[in-house]
Amino acid sequence: MLHYEKAVESKRRPGQRRIEVFSPKIKRRLTLFSRDSHDAWLLLEADPTVQTFCERPAYVEGDAGRVLDFWVDQSGHSSFWILSGDEAESESLPKTAHGVTLRILPRPDLIAFAMRSQNWAQIVPYRISFMRHADRQLQKDILARLAKPHRLARIEADFHPLDITVVRAALFELLAEGSVVAPELDFTPLGLDTVFRRPAS
Repeated sequence: MLHYEKAVESKRRPGQRRIEVFSPKIKRRLTLFSRDSHDAWLLLEADPTVQTFCERPAYVEGDAGRVLDFWVDQSGHSSFWILSGDEAESESLPKTAHGVTLRILPRPDLIAFAMRSQNWAQIVPYRISFMRHADRQLQKDILARLAKPHRLARIEADFHPLDITVVRAALFELLAEGSVVAPELDFTPLGLDTVFRRPAS
């Protein structure tokens, strides 16, 4: 199976954004060139079935032309993502590139996941800040507490006097790995009333 670990060389177009981020999932910096690619990156961080990914891994054909936006390894299955707001371009693209399935994400699909992206934009900084100081025991204690669903406010209160940033970092690590779920993050803002629970068996 092909594996990609770094972006290909590509020039940023005049007026194009440059967004520098750090991925806790793949533990390195990324440079992104659009708001759409930034939002797609957050969706990758949010999905526990995504093992790894790479931004701008290759070109659709050869060493020039249309760059692939992401390579994604999801539950052992690889795919390339292309972010496209242009229906004509979507129709002109092949079904595969380099023997790997090509998945096209139209802009309306990204807009549909806007709330998830907004919430993970808040979650990722906690994960980054505590990457080197993850409290595994606290994670186990939170997971045990979530035998029944709890609101975020209740979780924080239950572990007082621990700093809430420490509690949230541990909770969000569980969320990122899929040990805890919060389905309402797809349609309501993250807040003290957000309910977290273990996944259904």
